[in-house]
Amino acid sequence: MIKKLCLCLIAFFMLAISIIYENKPPKLDKVDLPPISGEQTIVVLPLDGRPPCTKFVSDLGLLSSVKIILPPNDLLGNYTEPAQRSQLMNWLNDNMKKADSAIISSDLLIHGGLVGSRIPIGTLNDENGFLDYLETLHKNNSAKALYVYSIIPRLLIADQLIPDSWWQWHLMRWAALQDIQDTFGDPLSFRELQRFVDEIPPEIIDKYSALYRNNGDFNHRLLDTAVKNKIDMLIIGQDDGQPFGLPNLNRNRALFYLEHNNLLNKYHTTRGADELGCLVLAADRNRNWHYSPKVFVEYSSPRVAEITMPFMSCSVGETVNEKITIIGGKLVNDPLQADFILYVHCGNDATINLKEKANHLKKIVMGQTPVALVDLSANYDIKETIFPHLINNNTPLVRLAAFAGWNTVSNSVGTAVAQASIFTGQKKRLSEKDMPTLYALNLQFNLDRFFDDWVYQKTMHYKLSRLLKIREIDPYALDYDTIKVSHFIKNEMQIYKTTLFYDNLCRYPFYSDETKDYYLSSIDIDITLPWERIFEVGLSTKATFGTRSRAH
Repeated sequence: MIKKLCLCLIAFFMLAISIIYENKPPKLDKVDLPPISGEQTIVVLPLDGRPPCTKFVSDLGLLSSVKIILPPNDLLGNYTEPAQRSQLMNWLNDNMKKADSAIISSDLLIHGGLVGSRIPIGTLNDENGFLDYLETLHKNNSAKALYVYSIIPRLLIADQLIPDSWWQWHLMRWAALQDIQDTFGDPLSFRELQRFVDEIPPEIIDKYSALYRNNGDFNHRLLDTAVKNKIDMLIIGQDDGQPFGLPNLNRNRALFYLEHNNLLNKYHTTRGADELGCLVLAADRNRNWHYSPKVFVEYSSPRVAEITMPFMSCSVGETVNEKITIIGGKLVNDPLQADFILYVHCGNDATINLKEKANHLKKIVMGQTPVALVDLSANYDIKETIFPHLINNNTPLVRLAAFAGWNTVSNSVGTAVAQASIFTGQKKRLSEKDMPTLYALNLQFNLDRFFDDWVYQKTMHYKLSRLLKIREIDPYALDYDTIKVSHFIKNEMQIYKTTLFYDNLCRYPFYSDETKDYYLSSIDIDITLPWERIFEVGLSTKATFGTRSRAH
């Protein structure tokens, strides 16, 4: 066994050496890119302390020439440990003095974060206290923009203790049937519904129903408060769901409120949660810049727009339209008239001709219009993604305006749209001397996405989960094994980094001017586990850059 392992390792390293030799990066002159001067400061109270809610926003702030102020991490809680809510309110009061605007998660200040909102931790008094706090905050900072978002809890409540967790699937099915019955009055669904009503303890149903009933009541009062105080933007997001379920009813009620009061140009409902901080930042920048990005949307096949992906309550196309609306974008029918092309691929068991799709996408990437790529798999399977085929056909990945392939359709589309909007908005307003830095910052964000969304989520996560279970380690409760597992991930990531860097990333310039081509010259990757589980990683790349005279 050991002999075989040694031979495999020797073969792998020989392959790695051959890749490095065959794809040696061009000889470069070292370059230190100057920072882009910032203009404004935004204070952010995120949904919780996970990277999508914190680091993504901070990095996109850097891309948009904005200083992002985040709370100290120890105030944001950790997984099942809720955030320090009263301290966060005091912290926000202090930091509003030096901020131009604020992005605020209501769930952080009421329930201590997303996980806490599913239980829920916050009481009616906590909700009313937040609404009073929001009014006071607005009065004391009337000249500053306030952006608020609230989350409808997801359909599958997986954060409850026994006996609640025992009934997870039953509750989810009951909620879906309840929605179907309320919508269609179907006799067959009614009989199945009654079966679940008879099976599930009444106190569990009451508790589950109360979660959504109370959330709906709060969102209604939040809308009233926002309208009364002329809050600049309010978004009600819907966490993971399905086409039918009690969360959908809450969203529909909020949507009716907005339609009835003619508020759809200012306030929004959308599917998704973790990406909302990024979307709000993009919306704020577009308002500030008077920029309404024109977006041409292309799907890898016509059916992609119509399918409903896992953990979503609507089609891919509807999700795309929601995100573009939130940032103040406009759909266009001509890619040549667009500020960027949003290319959306959602693979599944029926996906075919990925090589052909990748060859077509390469031509688009090589064109003049910037391309934002969303690359997803219904089964979280690398074989269903388009990214490996882009590597194989030598697509210059460094040219992408945005890339996202993490978690749900809503998460990825929201992130990609936000990034591409900020990047193209900056291209229109910054001077030529700032362009190399802008392109480098955008590439830096993409590198995080390549190694997190594709390498970790699509190639490493499943294998790591199986390995931990074999060793009788719970992937969602690592405890003392957290540091050891993070080191393992980091070491494994180096192998993928070397291959991807030499096979693609270092071979093409990410920006060119009249005299020089700008290249990626090296990458260092750091890995942490923000919570004691492997579902998400805190991944940070540190890139260096170099130039080469175009005379070569």
